[in-house]
Amino acid sequence: MAKVFGPVQIVGTLDDLNFYTTPDGNIVRVKGKTGNSKKSFKENPIFTPMKLHSKDFGLCAKKGRVFRRLVKPFYDCAKDGSIAGRSNQLLHAILKEDTVHERGQRQLHTGLQSASALGFFIGFEGNKGRPLASVLKKKLAFNWVKREINIKTIHPLRHLDWPDSATEVHLQLAISNWNCEADTFETNYSNAIILAKAAGSTKLVFELEPLQHEDLWLAFIHIKFSSRLYNSVKVLPNKWNTTTLIGCRQ
Repeated sequence: MAKVFGPVQIVGTLDDLNFYTTPDGNIVRVKGKTGNSKKSFKENPIFTPMKLHSKDFGLCAKKGRVFRRLVKPFYDCAKDGSIAGRSNQLLHAILKEDTVHERGQRQLHTGLQSASALGFFIGFEGNKGRPLASVLKKKLAFNWVKREINIKTIHPLRHLDWPDSATEVHLQLAISNWNCEADTFETNYSNAIILAKAAGSTKLVFELEPLQHEDLWLAFIHIKFSSRLYNSVKVLPNKWNTTTLIGCRQ
């Protein structure tokens, strides 16, 4: 390192020299070699844990893209900016339940054989800012045999947390079969029930067709709010709406 003397101060890089200004004056030093070569990264065993971790997270990112497509119309109206990272984190937790394969070779469908893995899905939120528990003031459960929720009636004003500008609420269910090994899925959506804020106590009757395949079954509820002015309906932004995973079985 050396100090530059003269009427002109230089900042930047010139060949192998770096010029920069400090409280001690204009300094110059030879540009050093930083980082690691591809050959070093490939052959040095110190990087092995990093490479195995990268393989696991790469798999979860790939599976996560499919997972978020299971109920894409729901997530399109109810998600936050962290959904990709959170879904990848969820799948990585399930992947770590695979105790059959070595790290870097673990498989999601093997991790799902764990006794606790299925429970990881329950309560996953598309929009963590509006979790189901804060929007719906009744405890919810999903019955796979009847393909229905335990709530038979709802009083919109009493049982829902309403955004100030909302005048209507849309309620809908969906069930998906996900073959996470083949990256294929099928999703059946129920009818949407639309209720005015002042509707009073109303029966909830959702109709859901059965799934054709049975790999991993996931159930979702979607609650989105809208504002009506005359015959025009405007769905509120994502931050006000909810999509929650409420059931899981295989």
